Amino acid sequence: MSAAIRFAKAATRGVPAAARLYTTRPDVSFEELRQIIHGVGVKPYRLIDVREPHEVAEGKVPTAVNIPLGEVAAAFGLSPGDFAAKYGVGRPSGSEEAIFYCRSGKRSQSAIDQVEKVDASLTLRNYRGSWLDYQENALGSKPLK
Repeated sequence: MSAAIRFAKAATRGVPAAARLYTTRPDVSFEELRQIIHGVGVKPYRLIDVREPHEVAEGKVPTAVNIPLGEVAAAFGLSPGDFAAKYGVGRPSGSEEAIFYCRSGKRSQSAIDQVEKVDASLTLRNYRGSWLDYQENALGSKPLK
């Protein structure tokens, strides 16, 4: 883990989520997310949609895996094998970024706060604009199924 990430985690430890802007790294912008999901750059990532399945049925960001907010803490407590069996993808590791999103960014920040308590070794980021921002910028407000 880099010194910058260790410092960021130490600086935010004990600070309520509502009082801090970032958890461990700056938020992901639409432009950065677009580049990530289209393979620009070499940083491995796992994109996690924390909305409920009925919300995801209306569309999702390409490459995202759905782990509803109510399951997030338990999911990240699973062994890598159990995580893969349940969600169909590998459990994020310290060598990749876990990028969370929801409808507007609030639940995804809550998910990050929960995951930090389970596995502090992960690099966690929030696509704060989340589905509403993606839908507006990538889809012109048209659903993607």
